[in-house]
Amino acid sequence: MLKIKVLLFASYREQAKTTSTKIEVLEGSTLAKIIETVCERYPGIKCPPQKIVAAINEEYKEHSTVIKQGDTVALIPPVSGG
Repeated sequence: MLKIKVLLFASYREQAKTTSTKIEVLEGSTLAKIIETVCERYPGIKCPPQKIVAAINEEYKEHSTVIKQGDTVALIPPVSGG
């Protein structure tokens, strides 16, 4: 099992009522699995898992990216502005 730290920002932090969490997933799990697990744990997160943008170790990654032990995942909501 891999232990992964997940950081939640802006609206995701507000919806989950936490700034971070730690989850365990099987070796070979993808970023998509991490996102799905977080969304199951925190049903207040309104965005569908497949639409969530995420970074691993401060770099944006595709949902198909395989997670490694020690990675830090950040869930980043859409930003609007003008």
